[in-house]
Amino acid sequence: MVEKEKKTVNVAEKFKEMIEKSPEKKFVQSVDVALKFKDIDFKKSENKIDLTVVLPKGIGREQKIGIFADGDRFVEAKKITDNVFGKDDINSLKNSKRKIRKIANECAFFMSQQDLMGLIGKTWGTILGPRGKIPQIMPPNAPIAPIFERLKKSIKITSKKNNVLYAKIGNEKMPVDDLMVNYNALMEGIAEKADKKKIAAIYLKTTMGQPVRIQ
Repeated sequence: MVEKEKKTVNVAEKFKEMIEKSPEKKFVQSVDVALKFKDIDFKKSENKIDLTVVLPKGIGREQKIGIFADGDRFVEAKKITDNVFGKDDINSLKNSKRKIRKIANECAFFMSQQDLMGLIGKTWGTILGPRGKIPQIMPPNAPIAPIFERLKKSIKITSKKNNVLYAKIGNEKMPVDDLMVNYNALMEGIAEKADKKKIAAIYLKTTMGQPVRIQ
């Protein structure tokens, strides 16, 4: 039996179709990608996907990054963002779960000095852990700014109990070329963790728009 040749899909045209089909709203809609998998059970630990992908063209909005730092590193971090928490802040907030939850929900990622990780685990860990927001450790002598800027352009992708992965890769106002760059970065990241042959379907959609199927 001769296998049918798969049609080559022009992904850029699919992005244009998605935007054309998207209803006009009073807010800027995000652009989402949904990947449906087959023959894989994400409920099994060996199949779980948990990765961070850097989107070269950014995520289309500002996102907060929290930094745990002390001493000179605190001073360095304060030059970059106001979302800096020193040892005193970590301890003073440990009994205010509501405030910690608020900070955890507002910050997309956290980064920290190595020597503060134990304290963070004891005081903030029960809130950051379940949210998948355990801080990324900063190398001792590495500048904070490059790590901070990389995380500002990053998204976290985690498999759920169903067989679908979701990712926000930008917004409807971004040029299609930029969305394509981010889409390719997403697919490269997923290919490192999952067999692309097990992707049954890929959909694009804006927040309020109808999904457009790529494959």
